[in-house]
Amino acid sequence: MDINNITNKEQKIILAKKLAEKVENGQTIGFGSGSTSYLTAIEIGKKVKENKLDIKAIPTSKEIENVCNVYGIKLGNLVEDSIDWSFDGADEVDPDDNLIKGMGAAMFKEKLNMVNSPITYILVDDTKFVDKLGKKHPVPVEVFPTAVKYVSAELKGLGATETIFRGMTENQNAILDTKFENIDVSLEKKIKQIPGVIESGLFIGYKVKIITV
Repeated sequence: MDINNITNKEQKIILAKKLAEKVENGQTIGFGSGSTSYLTAIEIGKKVKENKLDIKAIPTSKEIENVCNVYGIKLGNLVEDSIDWSFDGADEVDPDDNLIKGMGAAMFKEKLNMVNSPITYILVDDTKFVDKLGKKHPVPVEVFPTAVKYVSAELKGLGATETIFRGMTENQNAILDTKFENIDVSLEKKIKQIPGVIESGLFIGYKVKIITV
């Protein structure tokens, strides 16, 4: 990731430094993905080096894994390790702290970290707040490749007005950017019930704490 091209970089660095203050020796931390998480991983890496801390990271993308390797942060996994807390960014946050995530196409591993963590700190600048989900972004849906046609039709049956193939994830699954005019609390579960869906970018009702500038 080119740091010089990160939007709202100044706000995101403030958030990254604020989050890095929470890191303590011996912790296992779930690392999210995206530009804010990338900057946060760097700030945590600096603290680890300067204070000779021994922590473990459970990263959600190769990009974040690479940052951890650069700063000598040990890598853990969800099979052998328990997460003390995790952090991530978001693409949208509504007044009830529900989220749309996954414009970076890593929401499957991000959601796994979140459900395995007592609390997830969501770092967002002031551009990410919306009065209702779906106002600025589509809902990314990760789909097994051969199920794309079927899933697209089923999503439209749930009220999607548009499904656009964006590309492939690190897991070699397809991403469908899906536009909904109305997103209610049941939609996340309804999407997940479609055969072929791996995960969606809706995060409704999770244990999160929003951190902003």
